[in-house]
Amino acid sequence: MLLKKNLATNFTIQLKSIDKKSLLFYTYFLKKIFDKTNITYSLINLPIKKKRITLLKSPHVNKAAREQFELRSYKSVFLINSNLSYEFTKMLFKNKPQIINVSVKTVRGIV
Repeated sequence: MLLKKNLATNFTIQLKSIDKKSLLFYTYFLKKIFDKTNITYSLINLPIKKKRITLLKSPHVNKAAREQFELRSYKSVFLINSNLSYEFTKMLFKNKPQIINVSVKTVRGIV
């Protein structure tokens, strides 16, 4: 038996990844689905967060011998203004790549 829950009229879907190509591909996939089902949405690409780490190559004397690494994280947010069923939102995230983290937040409560 399917659950008959409806999400609120306004909610956000936040996508976060360290791989830019997979995030762009998944946002393109979601845009196509939203366009085909006539769901009103807006897409916001948030700024890139960079985390830099410096490691010493030698544990003793040579402080000048260092290596630097950088980890970038990319974020996109969909603002959706439509009624979606609970099953539909579950089906959207079944085909998601493992490298992408998804969080859904409602602006208003569950109807």
